[in-house]
Amino acid sequence: MECYWSDPSKHPQCPHGPTLLFGSYETGKLQKFYVCAACRERKMCKFYLKEDEQLTKRQATKWDQEKKRYVSHYEMTHPTEILKPLENSRQEAQYFFTKKATEDIVNILVKLGAKQVLCIGTPKIHEHILEKHEDNISSLLLDFDGRFHNFFGPLNYCWYNLLNNHFFNESAMYVFKDFVMQNKGKDIYLVCDPPFGSRVEPISWTIKKISDLHRKWNNIEDESDCLKVIFIFPYFMESIMKQKSNPPDVEGGLRDLRMTDYKVSYDNHPLFITDSKPTKLPSPIRMFTNVPLNLVQLPKSDGYWYCKKCKKWVSEENKHCKKCQDCTSKNGLTYKHCDICKRCVKPYWKHCKTCTRCVVTKHLCGNKPNVIGKCFKCNEPGHTEKECDIDEETHINAAKTKKIRKRKASDEKETVNNIKKRKVRASGEPDEETGKISVVKNTKKSLRKLEKKGEKQKITPELKVKKPRMLKKPEALKIQKKAKLRNQSNGIVNIKKKMKKQPA
Repeated sequence: MECYWSDPSKHPQCPHGPTLLFGSYETGKLQKFYVCAACRERKMCKFYLKEDEQLTKRQATKWDQEKKRYVSHYEMTHPTEILKPLENSRQEAQYFFTKKATEDIVNILVKLGAKQVLCIGTPKIHEHILEKHEDNISSLLLDFDGRFHNFFGPLNYCWYNLLNNHFFNESAMYVFKDFVMQNKGKDIYLVCDPPFGSRVEPISWTIKKISDLHRKWNNIEDESDCLKVIFIFPYFMESIMKQKSNPPDVEGGLRDLRMTDYKVSYDNHPLFITDSKPTKLPSPIRMFTNVPLNLVQLPKSDGYWYCKKCKKWVSEENKHCKKCQDCTSKNGLTYKHCDICKRCVKPYWKHCKTCTRCVVTKHLCGNKPNVIGKCFKCNEPGHTEKECDIDEETHINAAKTKKIRKRKASDEKETVNNIKKRKVRASGEPDEETGKISVVKNTKKSLRKLEKKGEKQKITPELKVKKPRMLKKPEALKIQKKAKLRNQSNGIVNIKKKMKKQPA
């Protein structure tokens, strides 16, 4: 058996790549043939072709099908092409961006001047950056799907849970910190595609936490150098993000994000697809960001245009309303203005005099939805913000009164705690701090409040004024001795008096 020195790239290929040229003597004649370069036994790879022969069409089709059974380099660097998306909607349902959406989002990042991109739940963005922009942009993928360990190295992927900001591997936290501190934290963008069924509160907390760490680790004071966020979410969750993602007095997180008109499409979801059919609504998924909207340039090829009045890029169907002074469309259709409601509404809505608002044409009048949550305006249950009768002034006053009540409650707690800690003197003796005589009535009131709360307080005997003060043993002995001396002296005086009164 002989192996010939030759260029394998000119040889026919089996599923394991180009074959090698071998030769053996059979019946005194040299017979050359191509066989697999990886497998030493024909049982492992059955490819065999004589040097002077060509593959038939049937044989070529067969070996092409065999090649498809093996993972290619492209598939190894693009695991989303071969991994089956997880379908458990209660835990980790996966929906991958279309190729067009992936390219558009990455192009937006390139135009914004991104140097580092933190991909949270966006493996498609991560793959595309590594393939097309690896020289200019560094990328780190944080994802809940542990299968990506088989395709990306520890410096490119961290197994991560967005909802509690948890790294499953302790060393991954150091990888994350080093990535965030690259280039002193400048030109870094966070792109997040969360599960849409999750609560916005923990997501907002995590994004705020990452932003705060980015600011702290890089000693950032200029707002222009803060972490830039691109967040993928449905347009109809905009009000929830603004009202419920953060507590009222906490800024940052999802509350600071503004919605763009860009429609995000997915490969494996029937409703999240932007189709050219006029009868079908486009994808309801939008891109939210804290980047100024005039800088987020959307693709002109898809009909997006720049509105000079609003100073932002909007979709083709989104027309500027002179009365609202804004481009108001959100669901992919051109909205119309209602003069009675004084706002723009969906085109298939109509103003109902009975309901006194714009609703769907076919509806039951007076049929109000059952509101379970609280109003975003007054924080009271049973109605929505639009139905709230409280104006802004009363809302502000109500907030102030709540603050005053909280202050009063805290003051009362402080006074009760002070009564507990203070050593109360006898009612007749002045207090060292105030110089005033303690009043029994105040102590009685404080005792009643404590009894109502059901707290069992240990009260010193001095606080109970009616009962005699208990004395210590040495003090009691001194008093007894003094009393005996008084009695003795009193007895002597009485005897003298009696003697004086008796007749001589």
